Amino acid sequence: MSSSAADSVFTKMTPNGKITLFIPQREFVDYLSWIQPIDAAIVVDREYVHPERSIAVQLVSTVRYGREDDEVMGLNLSKEICLANVIVNKVPISEHLTEMQANLLRIYGDTCYPFHFEWPSGIGPSLTIQQPSAMKGEPCGIKHFIEVFCLYRGSCQPHKRSTIQFDVDLIQRHGSAEKSAVWIPPAVTVSRPLLLALGRVDMEVCLEKTSVVDGEPLIINISITNQSNKNIRGMKITLTQFYKLSFSEGKRKVPVNRMETHTGFPIAPGGTLNQTVMLVPRATTGTKQEGLAVRRCVSSNVSQLAPSTLFADPSHSDIFGFIISYRVHVKLKVSQTPLKATVMAEVPVFIVAKRDSEHFSHQPSGIEKCPGDSSINFRNRSTAFSK
Repeated sequence: MSSSAADSVFTKMTPNGKITLFIPQREFVDYLSWIQPIDAAIVVDREYVHPERSIAVQLVSTVRYGREDDEVMGLNLSKEICLANVIVNKVPISEHLTEMQANLLRIYGDTCYPFHFEWPSGIGPSLTIQQPSAMKGEPCGIKHFIEVFCLYRGSCQPHKRSTIQFDVDLIQRHGSAEKSAVWIPPAVTVSRPLLLALGRVDMEVCLEKTSVVDGEPLIINISITNQSNKNIRGMKITLTQFYKLSFSEGKRKVPVNRMETHTGFPIAPGGTLNQTVMLVPRATTGTKQEGLAVRRCVSSNVSQLAPSTLFADPSHSDIFGFIISYRVHVKLKVSQTPLKATVMAEVPVFIVAKRDSEHFSHQPSGIEKCPGDSSINFRNRSTAFSK
């Protein structure tokens, strides 16, 4: 494991001030072929070190798929999984340390405990489903966090004063072209006859790019040929987000952005129209769009659209979390038909993640202290001591 200097170091301390977590980053990237590991360390107050005290660290993922208010009569609408764990004061220190770990070990000596976690494959990236402001409780979505806790003399329930929960963000990005998700052609052609009318309407929809990031304009080229005996009155374009739980049936769709245009319309029988329109895929700022899946950057607390879920091998699409996808729908309105006639085409598009550091400036060096977390939830800690 190669060592590299960190631009910044995040720290978080237990309420009793006895244990401090040091971690160089909050974002970890899944490149499909490999995932950035977690290399961090904890420093323990020397008076707190005791042979009968075990200091455990866990990497935990939680998927919530229902409201906390609906959890009655023992119903649990969330799933939690421990991805990795270690008892740092009961295992030898690795010889392969990052620069940050080596420096902390040099400064704090035997009260510093470095640790290394590998992310398992098949873990969904972080996201949150936006809920109405009036709704209380934890929102649906998937989150990942590092938990540090202390157990004394074999107890299984630590005290809140000796516990840390530190949120981390897992995002997906393309690796190489050969190992990225399957390439989806950014164009589609439809030729639709009109019910109870003569002729047909041909439409081609082509995207200039298959993938865009949150806030990047999405350019859509549309070509229409009216070979029917009816007028085409207008056009509506919608970018729609789809998501589903990987371990349940059913899918939800939420419109992200939409526009309606009458420029160049109506198109008379035998007429054509070539038009370029632009949509900006972006989570609404200032207000919450109910049901929209977003990625909340843990370092800046700014929401972006949840990126499309990528798979290194499309034939193996089983993950722990939510599966996100996006489609552009173009709908034409045809006038004066006995039934309400529409011609529609849809094109898949990837919304890809951009690292928080690429959007926002960070301190080039130094230590950033994270505020304490007063909402620590305890669970059975027996998994932390599995051999």
